[in-house]
Amino acid sequence: MKRILVLILLFVLTFSANAQGDTAQPVLLKSFGLIDTVVVLGNEKTKESIILREMTLKPGMEATVEAVEYDRGRIYSTGLFTSVDISIIPFEQKNLMLVDVKERWYIIPLPLFGFRDGDPKKAYYGGGLLHNNFRGLNQKLFGSIVFGYNPSLAFQYSDPWIDREHNLYFGGGLSFSRVRNRSAITTAGMANFDELHYDINATLGKRFSLYNTTGINLGYRIVKVTESRPGRTISADGTDRFLYGSISFTHDTRNLRDYTTQGTLVSLYITKTGFGESEVSFTRFGADFRRFTPLPLDFTLATRLFSSVVSGSTIPTYSRSYFGYGERIRGHFKTVFEGENIAGSSVEIRWPLLKPRTIIFDAIKIPREFSIWRFGISLELFADAGTTWFRKTSVLDAFAAGYGGGIAFLLPYDFVLRTEYAWNDMRKGQFIIDFRSSF
Repeated sequence: MKRILVLILLFVLTFSANAQGDTAQPVLLKSFGLIDTVVVLGNEKTKESIILREMTLKPGMEATVEAVEYDRGRIYSTGLFTSVDISIIPFEQKNLMLVDVKERWYIIPLPLFGFRDGDPKKAYYGGGLLHNNFRGLNQKLFGSIVFGYNPSLAFQYSDPWIDREHNLYFGGGLSFSRVRNRSAITTAGMANFDELHYDINATLGKRFSLYNTTGINLGYRIVKVTESRPGRTISADGTDRFLYGSISFTHDTRNLRDYTTQGTLVSLYITKTGFGESEVSFTRFGADFRRFTPLPLDFTLATRLFSSVVSGSTIPTYSRSYFGYGERIRGHFKTVFEGENIAGSSVEIRWPLLKPRTIIFDAIKIPREFSIWRFGISLELFADAGTTWFRKTSVLDAFAAGYGGGIAFLLPYDFVLRTEYAWNDMRKGQFIIDFRSSF
């Protein structure tokens, strides 16, 4: 009924404007105004509450251009829509906020192909099936099978709002993976080996506000090496079996997740591995701070500081920290630094050469959910620094740094392609291609 009333209202406004010789387009106000009503359109499958939950603006609040744009980014970052438009429509001394979304295709068969760690010698391939919006509640079901380098089998489920009264979320998963050992120290002078990982885990958390969440994760893992030698596992038989649990807190005000230009992320966690039932017993503490500060002329200053340190008994090789795999130091992009602990920092200046915009691609006949594409191009200057270390060595033993510049392409469905050139602290340069945001 609410949608019908909105359509009638738009018709009345259009008719009145045409009668006066004006254009018949609702416009986004550039002045302040109090929001009287929020109406959502275009959500054929997604529940309206999932959209309203991400918005800072509520009825009775004053709207600004900045606040409207921020909410638009928050809704888009749910990953449920190809486009999000927000308009403020004045009517009889009241302001109607109209949120118009275009939904994505939610059941997505995913071909999986790529190179582990960006190395062409480590190709993997396979497929997965994702339901990105189960029951219209942003619940996600995902199953995948991957062959090639580091083959795996996984099933995951998540519900961001399992209990509305207490604002709780839930997630869980089962997985198996065969992982090639990453530790060069362990295999010095010997042939490499594989690790077989079996894992089951579940997470229960609470969202205290739009920005703050905390969660508890519990799981059980088995790690077995294909060739048992001292130091590769804690257990003498080459197979570690252990419980693990973690507590995490996240403060997240970022406007966009794929390529952030405004907001703050603070992530803290403590993970305990082994509770007395196993020979494995250690604790890892982690922190990640990211700040994205808007500057004049559409520039953004992006900064990051992060660290992860351990305490306890011997740390198995599969739980060590590395640069050169997930985390990178540009200028030393493919160089592997290994340790029990890790710390790093990054600074970037970002400038949108082409601000993200939505394009309707109708040159060929394809389903509507795939015809709405979002593109953007951003220029960047950056500097990275970091180190890994063991508890008996100096924190500066493996310190490295790099700097450079590049172009980031913001592609449909939240993909980011970065092409960069970096110099390291020895003034050696390298080209970099990466398929994700730097942070």
